[in-house]
Amino acid sequence: MSFKTLLLALLVGATPLLPAADSPVVEARLKLISTTRPLVGVGIARGKKAEGIVIPTDMFSEEIIYRGPARFELFELNTVAKPTESIPTTSEKEESSAKARPARGIKAREPSHEFVPSGRPPLAWIDLPANQGRLNLILLVTPGKDNGITALNDVPGSFPPGSNRYFNLCGFPVIVKTPSGEQAIPPGGTKVIRPGAKDNDYYDLQLVTKTDGADRLAFSSRIFHMESIRKLYLLIQAPGDNARLIVRDIEDRPPSAKGGTLTSVGPKGGK
Repeated sequence: MSFKTLLLALLVGATPLLPAADSPVVEARLKLISTTRPLVGVGIARGKKAEGIVIPTDMFSEEIIYRGPARFELFELNTVAKPTESIPTTSEKEESSAKARPARGIKAREPSHEFVPSGRPPLAWIDLPANQGRLNLILLVTPGKDNGITALNDVPGSFPPGSNRYFNLCGFPVIVKTPSGEQAIPPGGTKVIRPGAKDNDYYDLQLVTKTDGADRLAFSSRIFHMESIRKLYLLIQAPGDNARLIVRDIEDRPPSAKGGTLTSVGPKGGK
């Protein structure tokens, strides 16, 4: 094989971190949740480097404003210490110490860190729809299961504070009973329900499964309701038991009064 042919083969097999000039660029506001364990040391490619993020299990991540290729990928990262100041020599330390003796209690700055992709395949990925304007999505991350990410539309106003969203991951319907009434959620379906409770008050929640033509109480609890937060409920079938559900509730609290920070990922200039 000639050197020119070998070089061409390597270029064809390479995976660029930036989208090709003619590939669609997707803009999205994203909130991520891990369905397994808190994910740290992960991030999103940003040019030849990466933006590190934390994906919790019991609450939504910080909102990410993403602008990039339609294939959204999460990578494992390497963290490289990057001191903010150059390391002084011994003589410079002694001279500086002599000048600074009157001033006490000054601590050295913490080093900053630089995140770089580990070079391994993506931890999880999803192809986002292009040419649909700015997307608003909740991404459920389950590394090792298929492509590892499930997306839920989060159109502004469709899942407001004070409401609960139920995502039925079972292979059978689940009926949600709250003071506001009953709602049936089909397998793989999702619904947003207001519980019909007062702010800062308790209400009864019951989940009933419909299997073998019979209704069975699978979950029951007293829930404290707050109009200032919204909750996503994941309804999971208990192993080997259709009469019982594993229920995970994940809170999304509004930004603090001082204002939350949005993580922007993508080429400079993207909003």
